[in-house]
Amino acid sequence: MSDILKIKKAFPTLNTKKIDQVNNIVKGNLKLKLKIQITTKGLLRKQVIIPMSKDNIDAFMKNSSLHVANINRQLRNVKSEVLTNYI
Repeated sequence: MSDILKIKKAFPTLNTKKIDQVNNIVKGNLKLKLKIQITTKGLLRKQVIIPMSKDNIDAFMKNSSLHVANINRQLRNVKSEVLTNYI
């Protein structure tokens, strides 16, 4: 708490959100954003690898066929030539 007050005294014009971000950077508690990795396989095939937390895996996989259908519907809506085969 004293660190946050020191930051506020040093930078009085910063809003609360920015002060919290600065404090997280100083302490090293900055959470990294997950990034989607795309890997090309063969000439016409592509894989999209999306990292997930262990808590979400079971819930997501129970409805994987529903997710494939929703992804394909959205891809068709944007007139994409890419379709999802499986998860």
